[in-house]
Amino acid sequence: MAHVHGKAGAATYRKGDRLMLRALVPMLMLGILTYSVFRSGIQTTSFVGAGAGCAVVVLGFWCVRDVFSLEAAADRYYGGAGGEHDVGVVLSRLPQEFHLFNGVGFYAGDVDHIVVGPTGVFVVETKNHSGTISLKNGCLYRNGELLNRDFVRQATAEAMYVKGRLNLQVQCHVRPLVVFSRAKVRVQTAVGGVRVVALSSLIDTIVGREPSLSSEDIGRYAGRLEGLDISLAFRLARELRGTLRISRGVLPPGVAHPGFVRIALRRRSANQATLRRQAGP
Repeated sequence: MAHVHGKAGAATYRKGDRLMLRALVPMLMLGILTYSVFRSGIQTTSFVGAGAGCAVVVLGFWCVRDVFSLEAAADRYYGGAGGEHDVGVVLSRLPQEFHLFNGVGFYAGDVDHIVVGPTGVFVVETKNHSGTISLKNGCLYRNGELLNRDFVRQATAEAMYVKGRLNLQVQCHVRPLVVFSRAKVRVQTAVGGVRVVALSSLIDTIVGREPSLSSEDIGRYAGRLEGLDISLAFRLARELRGTLRISRGVLPPGVAHPGFVRIALRRRSANQATLRRQAGP
């Protein structure tokens, strides 16, 4: 069994719980306002009573809209947490030389799973979709329809973040994987450098590679991952917000972390700003 750090799906479960708590707020406000109106005995024919009645109706519509939307979003989080739990159970069956980290802090949320072992470092992004996943024109499709999010790009960004935090000392790539816990995957080749696999083939994908890390390397990188703090990731996000742009492509020469996402810092010099003002609209 692998060395397991953290509980798979716990962070996603907490996100769903927070949404459910947010859904209770408008319901509570509606209940308090309705009780206050009836308790005070305000006549609906009066100006104050009519205003209170309108407030109750408006708040009622707000409650219905928010409660349904928040519950639907919470259900998606709960479903995703279930998928992460299933993937975590499978990954925990890796040989004892491997370390499994669940729910590691990331500036755009959290990395579902990170695996460190003799065959390298792997970032595993879990998706709970059902149906059949296929590849067409370099894009992922579910039951013949284009997926509404770019999971390949997401997994690549997470892999680049983990690589930067690990500060790898040996020739080792952080390999991004997207695993569908409930779907049939009909993708035979890597998509933009990312392997897309079904849950049944996840272990073979990780264990089947040639060994590239020594036991000392594994212990060093596992120690660094234990020290990752989610608050540090959020501070990094605040520093980069507004100046960091992520787009597809290959990093230009001289950038520290080569990969399949281009990160460009957009900075305007004083001269450029002056020329723009002189040029006018």
